Amino acid sequence: MAQTSRRQETRKIASLGLAAWVLLLPIALVSLGIWQTQRAAETLEHARRSSAELSTTLAQVKNIAASDPTAILTFQGAGEPTSLAALVAVSQIEAALSQADEELEISQIRRPLVWGTIGGAVLAFFGGALGLMAAGISGIRARVSQRQLIASFQRLRSLLPFILATVVIGFSIGVISAALFEAVSMGLWADFTTGSAKLFAVAVVLAVIAAYSAFTALRGLKDVFALFTPEPLVAAGRVIEETEAPELWRFVRSLAGRQHALLPDTIIVGLGQGFFVTESQLRLWPEDRLVTGRSLYLPAAYLDLLDQAEIAAIIGHELAHFSGEDTTYSQQFTPIYAGLWRALAALGRADGGRFVLYPAVKLGFHAMQRFDHAVAHWSRLREFDADRSGSLLATPADAASALIRTGIIAPAVAYVLQRAYAGPDDTGSDDAWPDLVAQTTELVTTNGWSDPMPLLGDRQPHPTDSHPPTIQRISALGVEIGDDLLRRAMRQPEPGARSFADDLFSDWAGLCRLLSKDFIDDARMMRDRRREVLEKVVAGASQETVVYDNVKPMIWTMVIVAMIFAGFGLTVVFLSGQLGLGYDEFAQSLIAAITAFGAVTSLLYAAFLDRSAARPLMVLTPDALLASRLDKPVAWTDVAGYAVYASSRFALRLWLNQDAPVPKKHWRAIYSKIDRRQRIITLGALGIKGVKAADFSALVGRYHEAAYARQELAAAMLHPSRDASADETAGKY
Repeated sequence: MAQTSRRQETRKIASLGLAAWVLLLPIALVSLGIWQTQRAAETLEHARRSSAELSTTLAQVKNIAASDPTAILTFQGAGEPTSLAALVAVSQIEAALSQADEELEISQIRRPLVWGTIGGAVLAFFGGALGLMAAGISGIRARVSQRQLIASFQRLRSLLPFILATVVIGFSIGVISAALFEAVSMGLWADFTTGSAKLFAVAVVLAVIAAYSAFTALRGLKDVFALFTPEPLVAAGRVIEETEAPELWRFVRSLAGRQHALLPDTIIVGLGQGFFVTESQLRLWPEDRLVTGRSLYLPAAYLDLLDQAEIAAIIGHELAHFSGEDTTYSQQFTPIYAGLWRALAALGRADGGRFVLYPAVKLGFHAMQRFDHAVAHWSRLREFDADRSGSLLATPADAASALIRTGIIAPAVAYVLQRAYAGPDDTGSDDAWPDLVAQTTELVTTNGWSDPMPLLGDRQPHPTDSHPPTIQRISALGVEIGDDLLRRAMRQPEPGARSFADDLFSDWAGLCRLLSKDFIDDARMMRDRRREVLEKVVAGASQETVVYDNVKPMIWTMVIVAMIFAGFGLTVVFLSGQLGLGYDEFAQSLIAAITAFGAVTSLLYAAFLDRSAARPLMVLTPDALLASRLDKPVAWTDVAGYAVYASSRFALRLWLNQDAPVPKKHWRAIYSKIDRRQRIITLGALGIKGVKAADFSALVGRYHEAAYARQELAAAMLHPSRDASADETAGKY
């Protein structure tokens, strides 16, 4: 209940945040625009009236000055009356008229900007409201049926880029217009000083940033438009032609016929990823082959450990996705839905300082989240229906056994592949390539299976869809998880016996060795790349680096403080009369003693700092951090994480691993701290001489990463053989 309440509270906060960005912010911009409208109207009217009055007055004064230049004229202003000679009055009225005309011009320039603020805000509000309404309606309709889910999403995906663009454009126009209005308004200030000029520059810069942000945001939105062509899925495996496995194709064709399902165009066999079907484009390595149409992917190790009935139930389950609405769902919805999520995530990460994009990103995520519940609901039903369809090709018990057995096969496959990935490069010829599929079968034959009960809550792996937990799928089949089912699912492979896969393929062992070679070749290439990266990291921190405490600013501070103390003391002693101390010798002596003590203490501290400046604060070696504050070095491989702080006081904080020894600090290190319970070391300092905090953090990071890279390289060189590794970890996969 508490967790449900927290989720509801989180959703409520998220909804309020969305409303604030998408609706309330444009409303606030509209309010600002209305206020700017009133100000613009008032200043425009005032400027027009002033210009007209000054023009009339100037004409009259010019007539008087023409007849009597020395005539004294009295003008009534806001304050006291002012008397001026006619010629002087002409000059001042002309200057005032010029200023009034300038204010009139500024007021006329400002007026269109008001409508930009209001119009942009209204456009952003309209786009946001339309987006919220479209997302809400689409989400509701998506729950009606799977067909409605696809139709609603297709409509939303067509509208969403234009809605997001509307929000970005509207918000950008509103912000730019509001910023320029305020920037231009500063020209009307009577006391336009240096500070006013700075505010003017800030407003102009803000408008420029908003314009640039709008440009980059709209350029980033093209990624959303480009999502209508989904990227191919990537998988490892080999295409199996009918000539290579005629029995496999005959078996699959028979299952498809019994189900009235479409036959796959391509059958692929690989080493991992579980069983799946797809109608999306599939890019296969190591051949870099692009496969189109309906594809069925079969994992080799699973085929070797499942019997005919279990394989029939699983393939029947997968072929069921090629019938009915599943075909449209997998081809027209799933890839594009996943791609749109990826694009919005990329937009969110790339947002950075482009604040005008943020409301659109929030709206995009909200629109997609409205589909999540419906997608999970229909995906769950699709899997249950496919399970029932697959069970008709065998029995529900066979389908349930297949679900459990694939779950307990997965750890064994992962263990063998991980061991092969980290194995030595000692393979010299094609005949020497190991058979990883046979190794998996041998592993479970020798060591047995892992406990299946914790795995029942897991979901079967799939590159695009999520599956319900295994225990729910078995329950939906109407099968009870009892001893008979577990005994069947956990049966041991018979040593030397042929698997059903041997009957399906012309050369099953040869195919398994080929797949193993592909995997190990790729592993070798990945290890080589990894080794190059690690060696580069190690080379970046191969020498010692000595850093010193940045005491010079504090030394000068102490010297200045000492001078202040001394100056105050001398002033009190020699100017006691002027300060009201008269001839109070005790007060003079007390003040002199205090100031002398302060001056001497400051100078002594400055001398202490000057002497300590010669001692290294830290020495960063490739293996460890040596700190003058600590009694022993701290190995970089004992450090789980670090942070550099430079706000009120400079500090390097280290989080140690659980098994790492915790050093002691020297008693003089008053700004350093050791938290033994939390295993945190905080090394305080005045700063790092000649190095900024960010640069020092990067320096520590290089040594930290290099130490772990060196450790990984050393472990790779001393890696035991595959057989020894298997003996050490047998039964732990």
